[in-house]
Amino acid sequence: MTASRVLAGGLAALWVTASLVAIAAPGDDQPSTRPGSRPVAMRLSMSQAVGIAVSKSKALAIASQSLRKAGGKVDEARAVTHPTATAAINGTHLDKGTTVKLNDADVPITVQNQIGVTVQATLPLDVAGQIRAALSIAEFSDLVAKLDVARTRNGVVADARSAYLDVLRAKAFVTVAEQALKNSQERSSTAQAYLKAGTGTRFDTLRAETDVANSAQVLISARNRVDLAMAALNNALGQDQNTPLELADAKAENTKAEPDPLANALQEAYDRRPEALQVDLQIRAADKGLILADRSVMPTFGLGWNLSFNPNVGALGRSTGWAAVASVSLPLFDGGLAKSRKVQAQADAASIRLVKQQVLDGVALEVRSAYLGWIEAAERMKVTDTALAQAEEQYRLAQVRFRNGVTLTPGASPLLEVSDAQTALTQAQANRINAEYDLLGSQTRLQKAVGRYAYEGETTGVAGR
Repeated sequence: MTASRVLAGGLAALWVTASLVAIAAPGDDQPSTRPGSRPVAMRLSMSQAVGIAVSKSKALAIASQSLRKAGGKVDEARAVTHPTATAAINGTHLDKGTTVKLNDADVPITVQNQIGVTVQATLPLDVAGQIRAALSIAEFSDLVAKLDVARTRNGVVADARSAYLDVLRAKAFVTVAEQALKNSQERSSTAQAYLKAGTGTRFDTLRAETDVANSAQVLISARNRVDLAMAALNNALGQDQNTPLELADAKAENTKAEPDPLANALQEAYDRRPEALQVDLQIRAADKGLILADRSVMPTFGLGWNLSFNPNVGALGRSTGWAAVASVSLPLFDGGLAKSRKVQAQADAASIRLVKQQVLDGVALEVRSAYLGWIEAAERMKVTDTALAQAEEQYRLAQVRFRNGVTLTPGASPLLEVSDAQTALTQAQANRINAEYDLLGSQTRLQKAVGRYAYEGETTGVAGR
């Protein structure tokens, strides 16, 4: 990967917004869900849900705090290149002072109580480039932290969209279960009427009542899945899980266009996924680490200036003085420290290149999985549309025969026939719902796989043509 692409990735991470940095401010450390809470109901579209998830995400807040820390490390590394100044004041008390007789007067040579003031200024000279290498490592780490915010955002947006679709899917199953229960109740009423009229059988009545009970259980489970999906969505939005939500249909915010060719999607993922850009920056940082390890055995240079003031030096001393110092430090023997640092730096550089292969292979598999899931779901949509139409017609015909007390098979129960038709219809409806939301979900997964949700201000629509 070229340096320009890495730089482009780093600059792209800067789109990760002031709003994300604002997330990093310390806040309430209490759980979002309070026992017995009754939050106000919310009406949301998918885009609104995504906005809430980004603004309230704990994961993004943590990543933003890490970004702040990385920025502090850059400032720390840069501070080493600047001149520094220190001041010190010290007081000394001797067991006794020293004096000499001069012309019958006691002249102090050493004062018993002494006060000294020292000011020292130093400037490091980065002749060997060690400081610059350390600063570059910190700057690369800062870019990696920016990209980590982007990586986290990519996941937060995708999770929110997926949770939103899960609620809609669960509600669609409730609608199917409610209709199946209604149909079962109507058949039970008809079977009882036939039994009272002497044209029905006790078996048909019991079978109809069993269908009602089974349909009621399915409906209970479907409603429970809605509650769980709603709690999961609230959790993805970073808010109280007891919050009632009314969701708009998500189809208007998703297209059903065919995805871009797999090769194009894969190249886009390599070019923009934060994880892929991060490892490139880490490789460059590791290379700088090698330079730093190589140069740790080179001499270091510095300039200094010292000012001292001691008003109690005695008769023979100077109360004020300054000195300019040029220093050169050359390591002669470090016990193998530099060599061990170089071995570690080489191991880091080699391992991060292997990590890059792992990351890109994982990205490629994720893109392929989402792409094939989209293609499969689109094909299933066509099949389930046909199957649903057939199942609806079969159920209609079975109902007509049931009301007339006839069957396709002589001697068979009309109720069993319509019951089987209802089972087939319910399955066809479930298959249609799954295919539809699998298609929408695969679109979200492909968007995440190519990194479309990573950077602020970019579209969260479907990459299709």
